[in-house]
Amino acid sequence: MTGMQNAPGGEPGALRDQLGGGSTTTVPRASVIAHCRAYAARGIFGRYWVLVIDTCPHCAERHTHGGGPGLRPSFGHRLAHCGGSPAGRGYWLEPITEEAA
Repeated sequence: MTGMQNAPGGEPGALRDQLGGGSTTTVPRASVIAHCRAYAARGIFGRYWVLVIDTCPHCAERHTHGGGPGLRPSFGHRLAHCGGSPAGRGYWLEPITEEAA
């Protein structure tokens, strides 16, 4: 394997290889997934999405997150809004489907 190839995430130096290769940095996919519902809302700046997690995987409380102004909500990684949670604690938002409900 050459020094500029992207190594699998578990190998030492994988992040260094990605940064050296000119690829964009991304948030590593955490194993914690939070299922959410998306609601379209309208405010003074126009239409936007609100993502609601009914049960946080960390604290079992309800949290809301912004989902962007696009035609479809923007899911992905978010930091948890749990009081007193360690820095960097978060989860991946995914829409609720029939399998997850």
